Amino acid sequence: MGFHSERFWSAFQGVGMLDEATYQPPVGDLVVFLGGFKRPGQVVLDGMAHTTDFSIEYLASAVELKRNFIITVDKVQYKVRQTPLANGDGEFFTALLDEVTP
Repeated sequence: MGFHSERFWSAFQGVGMLDEATYQPPVGDLVVFLGGFKRPGQVVLDGMAHTTDFSIEYLASAVELKRNFIITVDKVQYKVRQTPLANGDGEFFTALLDEVTP
């Protein structure tokens, strides 16, 4: 029995652990995807650490983000700071983000 990342993602969504994010490519339809969005100062690792950056972890199969792409989470825009990093076997990616100020 193989690892099915979509099943875990569905379970995470069911308990409110994921946020909806969007990306509008230059050509084509709006891409809507789910991700684990982290904000600076957010407690992670069961209370053992605080995050220092905005970031989003997402399924590799959901969207292909690249450096300088703009995504939106909770009506706030964020720019992908650098090429997203693959986690583990590449089923998930993490993108570091900078908040876009109007």
